[in-house]
Amino acid sequence: MEVTEGEVFEIARNAEIKAKEAYEKLASITKSDIIRNELLLLAREEDKHREIIEKMAERFRSEGEPKKIELKAMGEFRVIADRMAEAIKKPDVNLDEIYEIAMEAEKVSEKLYRELASYAANEKTRTLLEMLADMEATHYAILKRQYDYIMRYPELYKEEFYDQLMKDINFNF
Repeated sequence: MEVTEGEVFEIARNAEIKAKEAYEKLASITKSDIIRNELLLLAREEDKHREIIEKMAERFRSEGEPKKIELKAMGEFRVIADRMAEAIKKPDVNLDEIYEIAMEAEKVSEKLYRELASYAANEKTRTLLEMLADMEATHYAILKRQYDYIMRYPELYKEEFYDQLMKDINFNF
């Protein structure tokens, strides 16, 4: 898919906003304080990514004539951003579905940022985009660990059982 630099930044900015909203929504429905805190951390990081992208977009706007670039990951990126937007609007959010979409979004974001890095005009921009890609890979790993845990112990996250379990645990050593 061929897009201008401005379009890339706008799409990436919107995807970071949707990811932040998704993590906040997931945090609001999970029973686990540990997972809630990790999700809120991811939400804050996505907000930082948005800020970085906005600064980069501003810089590129001031550097003259926009050029079209061919990005293989852009089609995937748009599709997953739309899926995420739809999933978090549902009144009866499915925790599994949101996690699956969020994990896919992190993978696609990583791919997009790596591809963008190959078009970077200077080393500083390339490094920044590669750093964003690495952060997205880390986010994927966090989500995957949480997802595996939720799939392994679904009763802890989908029932009142978690709250009761936490009350009943006795940590006498």
